Amino acid sequence: MPSEKNELWDDLREKIIGLGENSIQKSYYPELQQYLNDLKRFRTLLDQTNDVIFLVDTYSNLLTDFNSSASFQLGYSSSELSKKTIMDLIIPEDHAKFKDIFSKYNLIPLKENWTFEASFIKKNKSHVPMEVNIQMVQFSEILYSVMVARDIQERIAAKEALKESEEYYKTIFENTGSATIILEKNTILSMVNSGFENLTGYSKKEVEGIMSIEDIINPEMLEISLKYHHDRRENKKLAPKEYETMILNKMGDVKYVIATVAMIPGTKKSLVSLVDITSRENAEKELKTSLNEKNVLLKEIHHRVKNNLQIISSLLNLQSINVRDSQDLKIFKESQDRIKSMAIIHEQLYQSKNLASINFANYIKTIMNHLFHSYSSPSKYIVPRMNLEDINLDIDIAIPCGLIINELVTNSLKHAFEGKKEGIVDISLKCIQDDVMLSISDDGVGFDTTKVNIKSSLGLKLVKTLVEQIDGSLNIKNDEGSHFLIIFKESFKNDI
Repeated sequence: MPSEKNELWDDLREKIIGLGENSIQKSYYPELQQYLNDLKRFRTLLDQTNDVIFLVDTYSNLLTDFNSSASFQLGYSSSELSKKTIMDLIIPEDHAKFKDIFSKYNLIPLKENWTFEASFIKKNKSHVPMEVNIQMVQFSEILYSVMVARDIQERIAAKEALKESEEYYKTIFENTGSATIILEKNTILSMVNSGFENLTGYSKKEVEGIMSIEDIINPEMLEISLKYHHDRRENKKLAPKEYETMILNKMGDVKYVIATVAMIPGTKKSLVSLVDITSRENAEKELKTSLNEKNVLLKEIHHRVKNNLQIISSLLNLQSINVRDSQDLKIFKESQDRIKSMAIIHEQLYQSKNLASINFANYIKTIMNHLFHSYSSPSKYIVPRMNLEDINLDIDIAIPCGLIINELVTNSLKHAFEGKKEGIVDISLKCIQDDVMLSISDDGVGFDTTKVNIKSSLGLKLVKTLVEQIDGSLNIKNDEGSHFLIIFKESFKNDI
């Protein structure tokens, strides 16, 4: 019963006791009338409350009095209820609670009270759980029990719902498949699941309410982790929701984890999920080590291929010393240049960080320098002009393109400037969307495209074959010199 009503009841009790101590025969009618008015007022107040109120004779257990709420809530009429004992209204399992209190009535201080739960029986035989408060009072040397009972069905239902909800979320918490933590504002780990125990080797008893994130975060990651922890409570957008970090298990071993953190609404607590990626990190390290070893090996292979090509070129050069026929000597020279163009590619791959492709603009500059040096003539002033974009080509495309450039530039230097003292060899490389456009031209004497027989020209036949090899297209023009345009994709599917 609320404290205000307790005070009113105490006041009523005192007035009732006063009546017992004063004789009605002493002409106290006005005072008696006042008492009766007070009783009526208190009776109205008691009838209006939602709590069930009984006045029980402690010796006989009879209901001496009760309020209207008792009749209404239990379903009995006033006349039916007046014939009941309190034990008639209580389920048998709870009788002992009342008997224990009533059996001590001679030993109980009047101001002492008890609060406990008990189930009442309604007229329809259904049970109503109630919270019961009992206090003893004495009227004219008779001990009564003032009993206030409050229906707690909603409270019990709420408790059950809360318990069910707690069990539900506890089950989720325990079975997330990852180590999960409830992290307090002061960095204390207030709750951890079995996944955390498996990850770290610590038991819940060792951790919950005792350990801080400072105890498990790897020292080199601690500063940033604490910063995220602080920033997240200022504004959750200031800290990443997910990030990689390192923790230490109970044995001091480093564990790589992905931490996913979310603030718990209405609190300064956060829910942290840790996914162990140690195996992945170790595998990546092993893979990087393996790749480094393979890169070193591949570089060595390119270096040896280049050396072997240079040896072949040197052997051809030595062999050409004994060649007397000018046409045969020309063939030896052309073969040397083709080998040189391939050797340059392997040399650049050996020097490059990327062993799968090369910067083809740099390659063109190198091969052009070599060809102009090989075929320069003191009597002529032929200069290269280059317009090159930085484009990386795979080795499968770079080698055929290198041979194409070797053939066409060599052909220009040897034949395009007959009868001319100066000229320009123009080469451009650019990319338009996925297409690479390689253009090689000169301002020499040109040739009659209608009379060019690709099948009879080894150089042009080789160019055509190489263009087909890279799934490209070849366009030949003769406009104030010769012009070759090769278009191909940056990458292509090699079915060989």
